[in-house]
Amino acid sequence: MNRQLSLLGVPVTVRPTALVAGMLSALAVALIPRERRVVLSAAAGVLWYTADYVHVVGHIVSSQAVGAPMDAIDFGIYPKSVYFDHEVSPQQHIGRAGGGVVASLIATLVLAALARVVTNPLARQLLMIAVAQHGLLCALSLLPVQLVDGGVIYANLRKLGR
Repeated sequence: MNRQLSLLGVPVTVRPTALVAGMLSALAVALIPRERRVVLSAAAGVLWYTADYVHVVGHIVSSQAVGAPMDAIDFGIYPKSVYFDHEVSPQQHIGRAGGGVVASLIATLVLAALARVVTNPLARQLLMIAVAQHGLLCALSLLPVQLVDGGVIYANLRKLGR
């Protein structure tokens, strides 16, 4: 039985390389000397995928909202949004690229607010790891590099400015 994975109706392909991002996140946390390093490191490896998930959901929702829906998701080292129709307006390109950034930013702010009120030290540490992951994903996504959202946004803002 070959069952197709999907997220909000969008087909998803998961490659073995998808494990790399979680392992890198776990390694980064393991290198920081602290109590419960093993537990926090393992949790960081798993939590990374929540940041990816939220970011991708942002792209799905925003692409549908601008009338240029996502056709597929390819989860490798990082998730790639797959669009078969590239003949969309600059506003639509910006809208679908911006959704992931906005979703990551909202998650960062909500998790940071939660971390401020949580009293359990381990729960607070886990929340702060998630805050760092979502925030990092948001910041990296804004880089004006062609492969990430910031590059798409920047290129299409330039088209609008002509």
